[in-house]
Amino acid sequence: MKFSATVLATLIAVSAGWHPSMVRAVPVESGDNPPNPPTIPASDNPSDSEPTGDESYNGTKFACVSQGNGKWATVGQRPGGQPIPVIIWTQSASKYFGSQFAPENRCQIVTRKFNTAVQESGGRLQDVLLTSGNVNGQVVICVISDRDNGCQDKNTLFTLKPENAKNPDKVLSQLLEISKKGSEGGVITETRSSRQRVTVKLSDVLAARRSSSSPVKRPKVQNNRRNQPGL
Repeated sequence: MKFSATVLATLIAVSAGWHPSMVRAVPVESGDNPPNPPTIPASDNPSDSEPTGDESYNGTKFACVSQGNGKWATVGQRPGGQPIPVIIWTQSASKYFGSQFAPENRCQIVTRKFNTAVQESGGRLQDVLLTSGNVNGQVVICVISDRDNGCQDKNTLFTLKPENAKNPDKVLSQLLEISKKGSEGGVITETRSSRQRVTVKLSDVLAARRSSSSPVKRPKVQNNRRNQPGL
């Protein structure tokens, strides 16, 4: 089964009137070695990137689900609700953070950190934020729980390539396929260090996806282990 969600592509223009759209993307060839590859904290071993935590937790959980053709989706599901795609991972997305990790591994790493942040926030999605920041002198995209003061090694999702580090807000908006028009896309802004920074509530992203998704048959999150051999 595949989601009808918009696929993240390399060439999406973000403007006041931007809306998600399907764009043709050219996959990165396996032999490409982009300069200044991204870094992922050393603790993020793709082999153990299956979500961990308190198994008694009954709130929204995230899973990594194959979409076929090398695409993977980070999917959120509330108890009794339909699974909702949050991010679609494709090879073409390496424009932003390099090809060091395949879409499946990137999906697993980010999905696990989503689950950790949600559980640290007591299951309150409104307390989980996606934003950008600086870690070890590099610009990163991170997921923040109510226990965090900002981007850190442990909550870093990925490090941006130098050419994209100049505009992390644009990358975050494109990654989540949201508009900067206002609250409809779940975007709020904060002012720090004399510049505005895009900060996205995870609860708003799920709400926007839920309202815009057409009713289609989708794989259940709890069946994720059967859909991913070897995990």
